[in-house]
Amino acid sequence: MKYLVRICMLLVLVMVLQACQGNVASNEEGEALALKYVTAVNDGKYEEAFALVSDDFFNRFPKDRRIEYYDKIKEIMGPIVSMKLSNSLVDDRFSGRFYMFQYSFKHENGITTEMVTMVQKINSKDPLKVFGHKVDSSKLKKLNSLY
Repeated sequence: MKYLVRICMLLVLVMVLQACQGNVASNEEGEALALKYVTAVNDGKYEEAFALVSDDFFNRFPKDRRIEYYDKIKEIMGPIVSMKLSNSLVDDRFSGRFYMFQYSFKHENGITTEMVTMVQKINSKDPLKVFGHKVDSSKLKKLNSLY
C-alpha cells in the first residue's frame, strides 16, 4: 500500500512539473530570429531589425546611437565576405528559456563576433524577441569603449 501511495504521489508531481513547462519558442525559432536580426542589421535594414527587439533593448543604447554604432562598424570592418553560426546555447532556467547565438562574420578588413541573446518567460503570450546584441573584434576595441 505504501508503495502504491508513493507511486501516485510521484505521478502527481510529474504532472505538476509538466504543466509548469509552459509554451516557449523552439530552438529553431530562436535561431531563425537571431539570424533574421543579424542579417537585417548587417544589411543596414535597421527598422526591420528593430521590429524584432524587446521593449528593454534600447535601455542602454538609444536607437539613434545604436544605428550610429552599427554604421561605424561597417566603416571600420568593410563589407561582409562570409558568415556562419559558430556557437549556440538554449537553456531553460527558473522561469524562462534563454537563447544565445554567436555568429562569426568575415569582413574585408577582419573578423567580428556577434552575440545575439533572447529570453522568453515560461507561459508568456509574448512572442520571442531579441534582448541583446554585442559585436566584438580586436579592431573594434576603441569603438566599443566609446559605446
